[in-house]
Amino acid sequence: MINKIIEDLKIDIEQVKDLEALKQIKAKYTSKSAFFNELKESIKTADNKAAIGDQIKKYTEKIGAILNEKKSDLENVFVLIERDNPINNPSITLTELNGTVHPLTEMTFLIQDFFDNKNYHYAHGIEVEEEKYNFDILNLPKNHPTRQKQDTFYLEEDEKVLRTHATNITARELEATTSKIFQSYSIGPVFRNDDNDATHSFQFNQIDIFNIGENISIANLKWTLSELMKIIFEKNTKIRFRPSYFPFTEPSYEVDITWKDGWMEVLGSGMLNNQVILNVSKDPNEIQGFAAGVGLERMVMLKYKVEDIRSFYINDIEFLKNYKKGGN
Repeated sequence: MINKIIEDLKIDIEQVKDLEALKQIKAKYTSKSAFFNELKESIKTADNKAAIGDQIKKYTEKIGAILNEKKSDLENVFVLIERDNPINNPSITLTELNGTVHPLTEMTFLIQDFFDNKNYHYAHGIEVEEEKYNFDILNLPKNHPTRQKQDTFYLEEDEKVLRTHATNITARELEATTSKIFQSYSIGPVFRNDDNDATHSFQFNQIDIFNIGENISIANLKWTLSELMKIIFEKNTKIRFRPSYFPFTEPSYEVDITWKDGWMEVLGSGMLNNQVILNVSKDPNEIQGFAAGVGLERMVMLKYKVEDIRSFYINDIEFLKNYKKGGN
């Protein structure tokens, strides 16, 4: 069986042209692989643990070798393509190019590093979404009053919308995975029919996080979000959870961090609602999990005391050079 899967991987990997596609292939043969996940589950109760352990080792080594070789090839191609890019010329500094890393990009890298180091799978999200994944699976059926709060841009094509949250990826990942143990995150733009002012925008970026397993609890949720807030802000940042309501989680929590002389709300979270798990044809008695949604711009605005969300989009060089001066 392992040899057959290895041959399938070799065929699939020939079609991979970039690192993003390679991530999807890696997930297919590791975290989303029914064969691999069954092996890991079976070792818990098997009498022949050593034999199954050898199979797992053989599988991971062969899969890893092929994936790493492809990654190296893709990175080498990227270097060749980029060799004439002035930013790669060591004699030219970012100051001379009048550029710097965008604050949203910097925050994205920070959050990606956090979840990658916790072995979360990165899920690439689509922005034009079916109502099924943006609303219905997430316990937001037609005529649900909460849809009013997420009024969005509907396309002429039937049942298609610009996604109102990155939680559409949670719906897709939950439906697709065959594993009882799975953790994923996604980062990308979402769209709302909202005002365009200092604190609102019809487009912003959201981080979506979810983690399922047989014994995932509120303690896992609290630990993960507490550690994330310490990475983004300061190690001594305190965090509190307040009861709230979201259709796709139960119980649900707003999360606050210590801010100046009080508290500041930063994100929403909760344990996955049993109905969401049932909507993807899975058994809530067998799996449970947590989900959270974080606004990327909000994190940067709080960290660096940015007062106008529009500053991120107007290509103001002075702002990009000096935004950190307002922060910690």
